[in-house]
Amino acid sequence: MQAKSKKLIFIAVLLTGCIITSLISTNDKAKMLPGGSSLPQSAQSAVTSKAAQAKTVRVQVSGAVLEPGIYDVPASCRVEEAIAAAGGLTENADSERVNLVRKVRDGMQIRVPVQKAARTSRTQRKNAQATAGYGASTTKKSSSTRAGTEKNNSAVQRVRINSASAAELQQLPGIGSALAQRIVETRKGGRFTSADDLLRVPGIGKAKLEKLRDYVEVD
Repeated sequence: MQAKSKKLIFIAVLLTGCIITSLISTNDKAKMLPGGSSLPQSAQSAVTSKAAQAKTVRVQVSGAVLEPGIYDVPASCRVEEAIAAAGGLTENADSERVNLVRKVRDGMQIRVPVQKAARTSRTQRKNAQATAGYGASTTKKSSSTRAGTEKNNSAVQRVRINSASAAELQQLPGIGSALAQRIVETRKGGRFTSADDLLRVPGIGKAKLEKLRDYVEVD
């Protein structure tokens, strides 16, 4: 009877220990899950990946793209995705000179160059336009100058220095009343046979004579 009683007490103690152990294990699991530190590795990777995707960086895309500008793109994206955000490449883009798989970073400038043939053609076109514009401008200027000269020459009334009065002589450039009177006095001593004879007049030198040549006539 005493042995049976001891056996029952042992079984009761064993059951009590199992119940206590079970309760402690359940409590530990409940404490570990809310903190997230005991999450499986795959779950932690998923959370980190989502956080990285939520972060964006600002880049500038220029050159041979359809819509150059500044764009906010995911921090995990690559150059080709940033170019796609800018509308994609143009027909003359030289994509071979761009590392499309490079990861972007904040403040990065992505410049897509044009093909060499396209650059050469554009340069030649600009040079041709510049040359044409310069030629047209030069031709217009020359025509204007020539027309102005012809107009001035046709408007000039030559003065006959052997018969013109002092008043008429004053119509000549640089000839005032005093110099006009000297011309009259000088020709009394002998007629002018050419414009060069005006050098006989006191006050008329070679420089003044050159200005008078187109306006005088020897009669």
